[in-house]
Amino acid sequence: MKTSDTGLSLIKEFEGLRLTSYYCSSEELTVGYGKTGPEVYEGMTITKSQAETFLLEDVTYFEKAVNDLVDVDLTQNEFDSLVSFSFNCGVSSLKESTLLRRLNANEEKNCVFREELPKWINGNDGPVPGLIRRRAAELELAITEQGDLDSTFIENAIKYYQGLSHQTKAFVDLWEASSEEDRNVFVKTYRDQPKGKPALIAKQSKKLFPLGVPYFYQHDSETANGGRMCFTSSMAMALDYIDPEKIDGDDDWYLSIVLYYGDTVSSEAQIKAAKSLGFDAKFKMDGREEDLCDLLDNGIPVPIGILHHSHIDSGPSGGGHWICLIGYDETYFYVHDPAGELDLINGGYSSSFSSGKNLRYTRKNLMKRWLISNNHDGWYVDLSYFR
Repeated sequence: MKTSDTGLSLIKEFEGLRLTSYYCSSEELTVGYGKTGPEVYEGMTITKSQAETFLLEDVTYFEKAVNDLVDVDLTQNEFDSLVSFSFNCGVSSLKESTLLRRLNANEEKNCVFREELPKWINGNDGPVPGLIRRRAAELELAITEQGDLDSTFIENAIKYYQGLSHQTKAFVDLWEASSEEDRNVFVKTYRDQPKGKPALIAKQSKKLFPLGVPYFYQHDSETANGGRMCFTSSMAMALDYIDPEKIDGDDDWYLSIVLYYGDTVSSEAQIKAAKSLGFDAKFKMDGREEDLCDLLDNGIPVPIGILHHSHIDSGPSGGGHWICLIGYDETYFYVHDPAGELDLINGGYSSSFSSGKNLRYTRKNLMKRWLISNNHDGWYVDLSYFR
């Protein structure tokens, strides 16, 4: 197999283009798209065309390695992902990896990629943001069905479209690269009127709740941490909504990053894990009810820490529990509760499974479990700095 344009684009994105040689983090002279070797010397300057040539020559070596080492059939996306991984980590790393062993043992490939790629994110001092992002991109590529990739990228791009000049140019370039038939389909879909009552459609705005935040149930963890994952699950819900390209659920590699920095219940570990992924998260202990509403008004879900034991009127107690706020109205906060549905009045959860997705907790009673001593001592994570 040969690397597709998609695979080459991924490698280019993370390697970056440098037309003058420099010393990389491993103290090797590098030029172009990560080109190293005896032919690279100090002060060397190349053209973009030469960088492309070097890249294609280097990729051939890694393509051969993947073709030789992997015994099972791969999709194009899976192959591209492994070539990118090998380009970054080295052929010897692939050859000696559990990733390769499990693939060749004919284990379910999506499961192998999900569990093994995220293990390769550490540098000498722990998780490296660039490696985290690269493994996430390689994972997304590997598990994406052929033909679905473009629509996924477009959906994510549109989500962050703000009409800036470089964004507009990107969509113009995409339009010009499309066929006439594709353009006609686009125009028809774009011009179609949305179904529903005109008055309702006209009122839609950033205050349309609840937000479309994904829900993660803490007790379905395949690890032994399920009972202690409410903070991790709530953070993962919010982070996945803000940037779905960086988070893929509350378990697996995201949990491993949190555990690297400390315990799952530690606010310090949670903030460090989020920051390692590029989120400038801030843990706050002076929250007011209006702070929560302000964040939600701006389309930002809010993980909050509450006391979930004891009757609401006798004084809530408990070691603390985390849920994710996804909206509000005059009477309710809309929440994703990773433990299921809380008995908001009496405290505690049913022993049987109940979904905690899109619940409505009354604002009056939820605030009694969040604001304990006064009206400004609520614990929450502020993710507004990311935007």
